[in-house]
Amino acid sequence: MQHDALDDVLSGEERQRLLAFLQVYGDLSQELAYEGSLRSGHQESLSHPGALPTSAQPVGLERLLHPELWGALLHTEFPEFSATMFQPVGGMDRITDAFYQRLTEQVQLGAQVRQIRQLEDGVAVTYHDRHSGREQVVRADYLVSTLPLPLLARLDTDFSKPVKAALLSTRNDQATKVAWQSPRFWETDYRTYGGLSWIDHPARLLWYPSNDLNTRDGLLVAGYVTGEGADVFGAKPFEAQYAASREAVELLHPGYSHHLRNPLAVSWEQIPYSEGPWLQREHFPADASALLDEPHGRVYFAGDGLVQSGVGIWQESAANSARHVVGQLAERVMQQRQTAALTAS
Repeated sequence: MQHDALDDVLSGEERQRLLAFLQVYGDLSQELAYEGSLRSGHQESLSHPGALPTSAQPVGLERLLHPELWGALLHTEFPEFSATMFQPVGGMDRITDAFYQRLTEQVQLGAQVRQIRQLEDGVAVTYHDRHSGREQVVRADYLVSTLPLPLLARLDTDFSKPVKAALLSTRNDQATKVAWQSPRFWETDYRTYGGLSWIDHPARLLWYPSNDLNTRDGLLVAGYVTGEGADVFGAKPFEAQYAASREAVELLHPGYSHHLRNPLAVSWEQIPYSEGPWLQREHFPADASALLDEPHGRVYFAGDGLVQSGVGIWQESAANSARHVVGQLAERVMQQRQTAALTAS
Protein backbone atom coordinates (compact mmCIF):
# COMPACT_ATOMS: atom_id res chain seq x y z
CA MET A 1 0.00 0.00 0.00
CA GLN A 2 3.00 2.24 0.54
CA HIS A 3 5.30 1.74 -2.43
CA ASP A 4 8.86 0.74 -1.42
CA ALA A 5 8.01 1.52 2.23
CA LEU A 6 10.10 -1.42 3.48
CA ASP A 7 13.21 -0.50 1.53
CA ASP A 8 14.39 1.81 4.31
CA VAL A 9 14.12 -0.83 7.04
CA LEU A 10 15.19 -4.04 5.25
CA SER A 11 18.53 -4.95 3.77
CA GLY A 12 18.72 -6.78 0.43
CA GLU A 13 19.18 -10.11 2.16
CA GLU A 14 16.29 -9.43 4.55
CA ARG A 15 14.02 -8.60 1.62
CA GLN A 16 14.79 -11.95 0.01
CA ARG A 17 14.13 -13.75 3.28
CA LEU A 18 10.82 -11.90 3.72
CA LEU A 19 9.72 -12.80 0.20
CA ALA A 20 10.65 -16.44 0.76
CA PHE A 21 8.68 -16.41 4.02
CA LEU A 22 5.62 -14.85 2.36
CA GLN A 23 5.77 -17.37 -0.47
CA VAL A 24 5.64 -20.30 1.96
CA TYR A 25 3.28 -18.72 4.52
CA GLY A 26 0.87 -17.44 1.87
CA ASP A 27 1.19 -20.47 -0.43
CA LEU A 28 2.16 -18.23 -3.35
CA SER A 29 3.33 -19.29 -6.81
CA GLN A 30 6.89 -18.86 -8.06
CA GLU A 31 5.76 -15.50 -9.43
CA LEU A 32 4.55 -14.60 -5.90
CA ALA A 33 0.90 -14.66 -6.97
CA TYR A 34 -1.87 -16.25 -4.93
CA GLU A 35 -3.64 -18.82 -7.07
CA GLY A 36 -5.53 -20.70 -4.37
CA SER A 37 -4.44 -23.00 -1.57
CA LEU A 38 -5.44 -26.37 -0.17
CA ARG A 39 -5.28 -24.77 3.26
CA SER A 40 -8.40 -22.72 2.56
CA GLY A 41 -10.49 -25.50 1.04
CA HIS A 42 -10.23 -27.90 -1.83
CA GLN A 43 -12.18 -29.50 -4.65
CA GLU A 44 -12.48 -33.26 -4.99
CA SER A 45 -12.61 -34.93 -8.37
CA LEU A 46 -16.05 -36.39 -9.11
CA SER A 47 -14.70 -38.53 -11.93
CA HIS A 48 -11.74 -39.87 -9.93
CA PRO A 49 -12.77 -40.38 -6.29
CA GLY A 50 -9.79 -40.54 -3.97
CA ALA A 51 -7.53 -38.58 -6.32
CA LEU A 52 -5.43 -35.74 -4.93
CA PRO A 53 -7.63 -32.69 -4.34
CA THR A 54 -7.09 -29.45 -6.22
CA SER A 55 -7.16 -25.91 -4.86
CA ALA A 56 -10.44 -24.09 -4.88
CA GLN A 57 -10.72 -20.93 -6.96
CA PRO A 58 -9.34 -18.02 -4.91
CA VAL A 59 -11.79 -15.48 -3.55
CA GLY A 60 -11.59 -12.12 -5.32
CA LEU A 61 -10.00 -9.22 -3.44
CA GLU A 62 -13.18 -7.14 -3.54
CA ARG A 63 -15.13 -9.95 -1.89
CA LEU A 64 -12.31 -10.81 0.53
CA LEU A 65 -12.22 -7.22 1.84
CA HIS A 66 -15.97 -7.14 2.48
CA PRO A 67 -16.41 -6.44 6.24
CA GLU A 68 -19.09 -9.11 6.58
CA LEU A 69 -16.53 -11.71 5.44
CA TRP A 70 -13.41 -10.81 7.41
CA GLY A 71 -15.52 -10.04 10.47
CA ALA A 72 -16.79 -13.62 10.40
CA LEU A 73 -13.33 -15.05 9.74
CA LEU A 74 -11.94 -13.31 12.83
CA HIS A 75 -14.85 -14.36 15.06
CA THR A 76 -13.02 -17.10 16.95
CA GLU A 77 -9.98 -14.87 17.53
CA PHE A 78 -11.89 -12.91 20.18
CA PRO A 79 -11.58 -14.38 23.71
CA GLU A 80 -15.34 -14.52 24.31
CA PHE A 81 -15.83 -16.60 21.15
CA SER A 82 -12.95 -19.04 21.57
CA ALA A 83 -13.32 -22.18 19.48
CA THR A 84 -13.33 -24.60 22.43
CA MET A 85 -15.96 -23.83 25.06
CA PHE A 86 -17.87 -25.76 27.68
CA GLN A 87 -21.63 -25.43 28.03
CA PRO A 88 -24.07 -26.53 30.74
CA VAL A 89 -26.11 -29.61 29.89
CA GLY A 90 -29.66 -28.47 29.16
CA GLY A 91 -28.89 -24.85 28.31
CA MET A 92 -27.52 -21.71 29.90
CA ASP A 93 -30.54 -21.25 32.17
CA ARG A 94 -29.50 -24.39 34.06
CA ILE A 95 -26.96 -22.18 35.87
CA THR A 96 -29.56 -19.73 37.17
CA ASP A 97 -31.90 -22.61 37.98
CA ALA A 98 -29.17 -24.26 40.07
CA PHE A 99 -28.76 -21.04 42.06
CA TYR A 100 -32.51 -20.82 42.58
CA GLN A 101 -32.78 -24.42 43.78
CA ARG A 102 -30.21 -23.65 46.50
CA LEU A 103 -31.64 -20.24 47.45
CA THR A 104 -35.37 -20.83 47.11
CA GLU A 105 -36.22 -19.47 50.57
CA GLN A 106 -34.26 -16.28 49.96
CA VAL A 107 -35.84 -15.48 46.58
CA GLN A 108 -39.01 -13.36 46.47
CA LEU A 109 -40.76 -14.02 43.17
CA GLY A 110 -43.27 -11.61 41.69
CA ALA A 111 -41.68 -8.59 43.40
CA GLN A 112 -41.72 -5.56 41.10
CA VAL A 113 -39.40 -2.94 42.59
CA ARG A 114 -40.82 0.57 42.75
CA GLN A 115 -38.56 2.61 45.02
CA ILE A 116 -35.10 2.61 46.65
CA ARG A 117 -34.26 4.76 49.65
CA GLN A 118 -31.02 4.93 51.62
CA LEU A 119 -31.41 5.16 55.39
CA GLU A 120 -28.90 6.13 58.04
CA ASP A 121 -28.32 2.50 58.96
CA GLY A 122 -29.51 0.61 55.89
CA VAL A 123 -31.55 0.59 52.70
CA ALA A 124 -35.33 0.34 52.15
CA VAL A 125 -36.80 -1.13 48.98
CA THR A 126 -40.50 -0.77 48.15
CA TYR A 127 -41.93 -3.33 45.77
CA HIS A 128 -45.29 -4.34 44.36
CA ASP A 129 -46.21 -7.91 45.29
CA ARG A 130 -47.84 -9.27 42.15
CA HIS A 131 -49.29 -12.21 44.11
CA SER A 132 -51.11 -10.19 46.78
CA GLY A 133 -51.42 -6.91 44.87
CA ARG A 134 -49.98 -5.01 47.84
CA GLU A 135 -47.04 -2.67 48.23
CA GLN A 136 -44.34 -4.14 50.47
CA VAL A 137 -41.17 -2.71 52.00
CA VAL A 138 -38.04 -4.71 52.78
CA ARG A 139 -35.06 -3.33 54.69
CA ALA A 140 -31.44 -4.49 54.72
CA ASP A 141 -28.00 -3.30 55.77
CA TYR A 142 -26.85 -3.07 52.16
CA LEU A 143 -28.34 -3.32 48.68
CA VAL A 144 -26.68 -4.97 45.69
CA SER A 145 -28.69 -4.03 42.61
CA THR A 146 -28.39 -6.37 39.63
CA LEU A 147 -31.21 -4.81 37.65
CA PRO A 148 -30.35 -3.94 34.04
CA LEU A 149 -29.06 -0.39 34.28
CA PRO A 150 -31.60 1.20 31.88
CA LEU A 151 -34.41 -0.28 34.00
CA LEU A 152 -32.81 0.84 37.25
CA ALA A 153 -32.68 4.38 35.84
CA ARG A 154 -36.51 4.45 35.71
CA LEU A 155 -37.05 3.66 39.39
CA ASP A 156 -37.84 6.18 42.10
CA THR A 157 -34.48 6.46 43.87
CA ASP A 158 -32.58 8.94 45.99
CA PHE A 159 -29.29 8.35 44.18
CA SER A 160 -27.02 11.35 43.66
CA LYS A 161 -27.29 13.38 40.45
CA PRO A 162 -24.03 11.93 39.01
CA VAL A 163 -25.25 8.36 39.62
CA LYS A 164 -28.63 9.10 38.08
CA ALA A 165 -26.90 10.68 35.07
CA ALA A 166 -24.66 7.62 34.68
CA LEU A 167 -27.68 5.31 34.75
CA LEU A 168 -29.58 7.47 32.27
CA SER A 169 -26.64 7.33 29.85
CA THR A 170 -27.10 3.58 29.34
CA ARG A 171 -29.00 2.11 26.39
CA ASN A 172 -30.03 -1.46 25.71
CA ASP A 173 -29.10 -3.06 22.42
CA GLN A 174 -31.49 -5.27 20.43
CA ALA A 175 -31.26 -8.93 19.48
CA THR A 176 -33.61 -11.52 18.01
CA LYS A 177 -33.11 -15.25 17.53
CA VAL A 178 -35.21 -17.62 15.45
CA ALA A 179 -34.83 -21.37 16.00
CA TRP A 180 -36.34 -24.55 14.58
CA GLN A 181 -36.55 -28.22 15.44
CA SER A 182 -35.23 -30.25 12.54
CA PRO A 183 -33.58 -33.52 11.54
CA ARG A 184 -29.83 -33.00 11.57
CA PHE A 185 -29.37 -32.70 7.80
CA TRP A 186 -26.39 -30.40 8.36
CA GLU A 187 -24.56 -33.34 9.95
CA THR A 188 -25.71 -36.19 7.71
CA ASP A 189 -25.51 -34.34 4.38
CA TYR A 190 -23.07 -31.46 5.03
CA ARG A 191 -20.75 -32.92 7.68
CA THR A 192 -21.23 -29.81 9.80
CA TYR A 193 -20.95 -30.34 13.57
CA GLY A 194 -21.57 -27.12 15.48
CA GLY A 195 -20.36 -23.67 14.57
CA LEU A 196 -21.85 -20.79 12.63
CA SER A 197 -22.40 -19.90 8.99
CA TRP A 198 -22.68 -16.22 8.10
CA ILE A 199 -24.85 -15.22 5.17
CA ASP A 200 -25.66 -11.99 3.34
CA HIS A 201 -29.29 -12.04 4.42
CA PRO A 202 -31.52 -10.25 6.98
CA ALA A 203 -31.33 -13.35 9.23
CA ARG A 204 -27.53 -12.84 9.37
CA LEU A 205 -26.43 -16.40 10.25
CA LEU A 206 -27.14 -20.06 10.92
CA TRP A 207 -26.00 -21.53 14.22
CA TYR A 208 -25.66 -25.30 14.34
CA PRO A 209 -26.04 -27.17 17.65
CA SER A 210 -22.91 -28.51 19.31
CA ASN A 211 -24.74 -30.87 21.66
CA ASP A 212 -26.11 -34.41 21.17
CA LEU A 213 -24.22 -34.92 17.92
CA ASN A 214 -25.42 -37.73 15.62
CA THR A 215 -28.86 -37.92 17.21
CA ARG A 216 -32.07 -37.67 15.17
CA ASP A 217 -33.22 -34.08 15.74
CA GLY A 218 -31.53 -30.86 16.75
CA LEU A 219 -32.25 -27.20 17.39
CA LEU A 220 -31.08 -25.05 14.48
CA VAL A 221 -30.81 -21.31 15.09
CA ALA A 222 -31.58 -19.85 11.68
CA GLY A 223 -31.41 -16.16 12.43
CA TYR A 224 -29.57 -14.12 15.05
CA VAL A 225 -30.05 -10.44 14.34
CA THR A 226 -28.21 -7.94 16.56
CA GLY A 227 -27.22 -4.30 16.40
CA GLU A 228 -28.39 -2.14 13.52
CA GLY A 229 -31.65 -3.39 12.02
CA ALA A 230 -32.40 -5.78 14.90
CA ASP A 231 -35.27 -3.64 16.17
CA VAL A 232 -36.93 -3.72 12.73
CA PHE A 233 -36.53 -7.49 12.41
CA GLY A 234 -37.77 -8.11 15.96
CA ALA A 235 -40.85 -5.93 15.42
CA LYS A 236 -42.03 -8.03 12.47
CA PRO A 237 -44.90 -10.50 13.02
CA PHE A 238 -43.74 -13.98 13.95
CA GLU A 239 -44.79 -15.40 10.60
CA ALA A 240 -42.61 -12.84 8.79
CA GLN A 241 -39.63 -13.72 11.01
CA TYR A 242 -40.18 -17.42 10.39
CA ALA A 243 -40.41 -16.84 6.64
CA ALA A 244 -37.13 -14.90 6.61
CA SER A 245 -35.48 -17.60 8.71
CA ARG A 246 -36.71 -20.38 6.42
CA GLU A 247 -35.44 -18.41 3.43
CA ALA A 248 -31.99 -18.17 5.05
CA VAL A 249 -31.83 -21.95 5.47
CA GLU A 250 -32.89 -22.47 1.88
CA LEU A 251 -30.24 -20.01 0.71
CA LEU A 252 -27.43 -22.03 2.30
CA HIS A 253 -29.00 -25.51 2.17
CA PRO A 254 -31.25 -25.63 -0.93
CA GLY A 255 -34.15 -28.03 -0.63
CA TYR A 256 -33.82 -28.57 3.12
CA SER A 257 -36.06 -25.86 4.57
CA HIS A 258 -39.06 -28.21 4.36
CA HIS A 259 -37.51 -30.17 7.26
CA LEU A 260 -37.96 -27.23 9.64
CA ARG A 261 -40.78 -27.39 12.19
CA ASN A 262 -41.88 -25.94 15.55
CA PRO A 263 -40.32 -22.47 15.14
CA LEU A 264 -39.60 -20.13 18.04
CA ALA A 265 -38.57 -16.46 17.90
CA VAL A 266 -37.30 -14.43 20.86
CA SER A 267 -36.57 -10.70 20.88
CA TRP A 268 -34.70 -9.72 24.01
CA GLU A 269 -36.03 -6.16 23.96
CA GLN A 270 -39.54 -7.60 24.39
CA ILE A 271 -38.64 -9.64 27.50
CA PRO A 272 -40.10 -7.97 30.64
CA TYR A 273 -37.57 -6.90 33.29
CA SER A 274 -34.76 -7.38 30.79
CA GLU A 275 -35.70 -5.38 27.68
CA GLY A 276 -32.44 -6.05 25.88
CA PRO A 277 -29.56 -8.50 25.49
CA TRP A 278 -26.73 -6.17 26.59
CA LEU A 279 -25.76 -2.51 26.75
CA GLN A 280 -24.73 -0.43 23.78
CA ARG A 281 -21.17 0.47 24.74
CA GLU A 282 -21.11 3.66 22.67
CA HIS A 283 -23.82 5.09 24.97
CA PHE A 284 -22.05 4.12 28.20
CA PRO A 285 -19.06 6.43 28.75
CA ALA A 286 -16.04 5.06 30.61
CA ASP A 287 -16.42 7.62 33.41
CA ALA A 288 -20.06 6.57 33.93
CA SER A 289 -19.06 2.90 34.07
CA ALA A 290 -16.24 3.66 36.52
CA LEU A 291 -18.64 5.60 38.75
CA LEU A 292 -21.03 2.65 38.99
CA ASP A 293 -18.16 0.29 39.76
CA GLU A 294 -17.94 1.93 43.19
CA PRO A 295 -20.46 1.79 46.06
CA HIS A 296 -22.68 4.79 46.70
CA GLY A 297 -23.66 4.91 50.32
CA ARG A 298 -24.99 1.47 51.10
CA VAL A 299 -25.89 0.67 47.48
CA TYR A 300 -23.71 -1.43 45.18
CA PHE A 301 -24.23 -2.06 41.47
CA ALA A 302 -23.53 -5.39 39.75
CA GLY A 303 -24.43 -7.12 36.52
CA ASP A 304 -23.22 -7.99 33.07
CA GLY A 305 -23.41 -4.34 31.98
CA LEU A 306 -20.51 -3.40 34.25
CA VAL A 307 -17.10 -4.13 32.82
CA GLN A 308 -14.91 -5.48 35.60
CA SER A 309 -14.32 -8.55 33.41
CA GLY A 310 -13.56 -6.82 30.13
CA VAL A 311 -16.17 -8.77 28.13
CA GLY A 312 -19.07 -6.64 29.31
CA ILE A 313 -21.95 -8.98 28.45
CA TRP A 314 -23.44 -12.38 29.33
CA GLN A 315 -23.22 -14.61 32.39
CA GLU A 316 -19.42 -14.50 32.51
CA SER A 317 -19.51 -10.76 33.07
CA ALA A 318 -22.38 -11.02 35.55
CA ALA A 319 -20.44 -13.57 37.62
CA ASN A 320 -17.26 -11.49 37.62
CA SER A 321 -19.20 -8.38 38.55
CA ALA A 322 -20.83 -10.23 41.45
CA ARG A 323 -17.44 -11.39 42.72
CA HIS A 324 -16.13 -7.84 42.46
CA VAL A 325 -19.01 -6.44 44.55
CA VAL A 326 -18.87 -9.23 47.13
CA GLY A 327 -15.17 -8.45 47.56
CA GLN A 328 -15.91 -4.76 48.03
CA LEU A 329 -18.62 -5.47 50.56
CA ALA A 330 -16.55 -8.02 52.48
CA GLU A 331 -13.66 -5.58 52.78
CA ARG A 332 -15.99 -2.86 54.04
CA VAL A 333 -17.56 -5.07 56.69
CA MET A 334 -14.14 -6.32 57.84
CA GLN A 335 -12.88 -2.75 58.22
CA GLN A 336 -15.97 -1.83 60.23
CA ARG A 337 -15.46 -4.79 62.56
CA GLN A 338 -11.81 -3.96 63.04
CA THR A 339 -12.68 -0.36 63.82
CA ALA A 340 -15.36 -1.47 66.28
CA ALA A 341 -12.94 -3.84 67.99
CA LEU A 342 -10.29 -1.11 68.35
CA THR A 343 -12.88 1.29 69.73
CA ALA A 344 -14.12 -1.27 72.25
CA SER A 345 -10.59 -2.00 73.44
